[in-house]
Amino acid sequence: MGKIKNIILWLFFTDKCTYCGKLLSCGETLCENCKDNLPRIVGERCKFCGVAKERCKCNKHRMRYDGVTAPFYYEGSVADGIARLKFGGKDYMAYYFAKDMAQSVKDNFSNVNFDCITFVPVAGLQKRHRDYNQSELLSAELGKVLHLPVKNVMVKLYDNNIQHEASQNRRKGNVLGVYDVKDNANVKGKTILLVDDIKTTGATLNECAKILKIRGAEKVYCVTAAMTGKKVAKSLDN
Repeated sequence: MGKIKNIILWLFFTDKCTYCGKLLSCGETLCENCKDNLPRIVGERCKFCGVAKERCKCNKHRMRYDGVTAPFYYEGSVADGIARLKFGGKDYMAYYFAKDMAQSVKDNFSNVNFDCITFVPVAGLQKRHRDYNQSELLSAELGKVLHLPVKNVMVKLYDNNIQHEASQNRRKGNVLGVYDVKDNANVKGKTILLVDDIKTTGATLNECAKILKIRGAEKVYCVTAAMTGKKVAKSLDN
C-alpha cells in the first residue's frame, strides 16, 4: 500500500521540464539535459536575419521589417517546447518562452522605443483547431515583462496553406495578400514589436511588416521564440 501511495504522490506532485516535458522532482523547472543544451543564439548576430553570423546564410537579404531577434534556434528541446505550445494544448508554455524573448528584445533592441506589441494573426479555422493563437499568448506574456501595451491590430483574411508545409520557394507567395490591418486600428507613425512563434524564411513576418508599413507604421521589429539557422559543419583540420 505504501508503494502505491508513493507512486500516486510522485505522479501528481512532480513537475515537468519546461521545454521537453520530462518528469522532475517537485520545484524543478528544467531537466539536466535542457539546462546544458538549450540551443541559445549567442555571439554576434546578423542584423538582417537574426542568427549568429557563423550560421548566417542570408547574403544580407533585406526584409520589410527593421530587425528580428529570438532567444533560441528551432532545435532540440526548444522545438519540442514550441510543439507542446502550438499543437499540444500547453498554453502555459507561452509564459516561459516570453521571458527569454523579452531578454532577447532588451539585448538586441535596447535603443528602440516601442509604442506597442502586436502579433501574427490566425484565421478562423486554424484558431478553432487549437482554441488559441500561440503568437497572441506570447504577446500577452511579453507585454507583461516589457511593460508595453498589446494591440490586436492585424487580421488574417483567409486560411492559406500551412506555411511550414510549403516549400521554401513557395512560402513568400503563400502569404501574399493574406494579412491586413483592421479598419479601426491606428498604426500610423508607430514603432511596433511584431510577435510570432517561429521564424524560418521570414516570409510571414515580412508580409505582416509590409502591410503594417503600408498602413502607416514607422518601424516594425520582430521577435520570435525561435528561428531556424543551419549549423555550419566544423572542420576536421586542426
